[in-house]
Amino acid sequence: MKKLASMVMAVLLLMVPLQAALAEGLNQTEMNVNPPVEVINRLLTEAALKYDIPPEIVKAVAISENGKWEQFDENGETVISDDGGIGLMQITDNTRPDLEKLKTSITYNIDEGVKILNAKFESGILPVVNNNDRHVLESWYFAVLAYNGQVQVNSPLIRATGEVNTSAYQEEALAEINRFNPGMNITSSVFNFKVSDFTYMDNSPILKFNKPVYPIQENLLHKSKYFFEANDILLTAKGANLRTGPSTETTVAKKVTAGTSEAVTVLGNFVYDNSNVHKSGLNMLYKQYPWYNVSSLDGKTGYTAAMELKHLDQRLSGPTRYETAAAISKEGWKNGADTVVLAKGTDFPDALAGTPLAHQLNAPLLLTHPNFLHPSTEMEIDRLKAKKVVLLGSPGAITTRVEEALESKGLTVVRYGGKDRFETAIKIANALPVKGDTAVLANSHDFPDALSIAAYAARNNFPIFITRKSALTPEIELELKKYKHTIVAGSEGVVSKIIFDKLNDPKRFGGKDRFETNSLIVNGLPLGKEQAYIATASAGKFADALTGAVLAAKNNAPLLLTYPSSTPPVIQDTIKGQGLKYFNFLGGSDVTGVENVIGPLVFDKLYK
Repeated sequence: MKKLASMVMAVLLLMVPLQAALAEGLNQTEMNVNPPVEVINRLLTEAALKYDIPPEIVKAVAISENGKWEQFDENGETVISDDGGIGLMQITDNTRPDLEKLKTSITYNIDEGVKILNAKFESGILPVVNNNDRHVLESWYFAVLAYNGQVQVNSPLIRATGEVNTSAYQEEALAEINRFNPGMNITSSVFNFKVSDFTYMDNSPILKFNKPVYPIQENLLHKSKYFFEANDILLTAKGANLRTGPSTETTVAKKVTAGTSEAVTVLGNFVYDNSNVHKSGLNMLYKQYPWYNVSSLDGKTGYTAAMELKHLDQRLSGPTRYETAAAISKEGWKNGADTVVLAKGTDFPDALAGTPLAHQLNAPLLLTHPNFLHPSTEMEIDRLKAKKVVLLGSPGAITTRVEEALESKGLTVVRYGGKDRFETAIKIANALPVKGDTAVLANSHDFPDALSIAAYAARNNFPIFITRKSALTPEIELELKKYKHTIVAGSEGVVSKIIFDKLNDPKRFGGKDRFETNSLIVNGLPLGKEQAYIATASAGKFADALTGAVLAAKNNAPLLLTYPSSTPPVIQDTIKGQGLKYFNFLGGSDVTGVENVIGPLVFDKLYK
């Protein structure tokens, strides 16, 4: 019986959560005893995230100030430096609200130190990197410098020689990031500093900055590893191990092939290293980096250290096209939207024509069953707190039953629908608040070409009209005459030469197949080069691309087509030629499961 009780107790002890260890660590601070390193690691991380600061930066500052992360010395006295720096964060500002608390409370000391660092960053008097992205580690270079003091001894360069001042406080902090985050390899060389960037005064120790902004190529910068989210798609290190737990002391669940990286999907928020649970006597200062539980395309899951992960982007998907549309809406309209555009989820011409309208209304495009309001769509409309819904299509496309369901929720409903898809496209075009002098024409029954150009058309306020292969309807022909220019999406096999010759100042983007057409459009009608949206070109699976095209337009990003499990060479060449860096995969891995094709195309560009 005693043996059984001992076994039960052992199991219970193993199940004590980290919160209990944290509570015990905090109790120790009340007795002027330093908590374990893993508790301090958590306190520093949580304080950093509270102020939206990369934890790597806060931990590096803490190590630079106090190499052992200690608040108290061996006698239980508060650590106070020769210059009066108090405690773990070595705070010298004696005007802090509670000076005694700075000495006795680690949590207060850390929080006050992080607040000082944040105030330096937000001061508006320090140089910035690009758009001052808070999650980019290099953005904090000058705030870290100022935390220690905006003085000449912290000049990035040695004044007399122009060499890097490796003894500068912020340079030592970068070295600490690299020491405790293997593979990070962050360096100030990306700033390309010159002595003329600074003013050195002989009668003052103060360092003055002459250059307000440092433009740096994004691929040379380092983003924090603490902000990955569920469904983000990441690239592992080459030959990485996925482990059964967040520790190198656990067994390997999967080994990535040597010399190759693999795309994995994040399953949840980061977790802390728990090596101390598996092996005693470890220096947990070297285990301060986070881990993520991830899944690979083959369905295997495991934990991998965050320092080994490179951000590819994210997957926007759900069990069906309706949930995928809602997921896209959640990503693009996180804070809600006054208006929603609603299209039939079983056929696509109305949604295609509606892409420019949705973009101009800053409205997500959702899908519904023709005869009833799909539950996931209704839930997303509620989350958005929408006031108005625009229906695309006549009652033959979306029945009055759906319209009545929306009105019963207190929503204003507007419908743009004609006797057929051609007339509906005209009504949608005429409803555009802003119209350019160019019209887009695509095939009414072969949708990939229209998908390829939808984001570009929406971004530029060009209406999208549709046609049969060989003949325009009289109404469409008349409508097209109102525009000075016409862009035709697709080859003569989808929009004939007879039609082309009737158009005002026509220009065709059409290749031998849908992928070559997609490439011609992306290269010939370029949008931004920061990110792209990946959608399937497979027949009957266009719905995800339709709803994603509005988000692509919102983010000034092209939409690229692919097979479900392979990407044609012409699209791969487009990715490389455009220098695209990040990708949003629309739909599940059964629809756009090409992370392991696209990932290697950009890995060396981004991370070498």
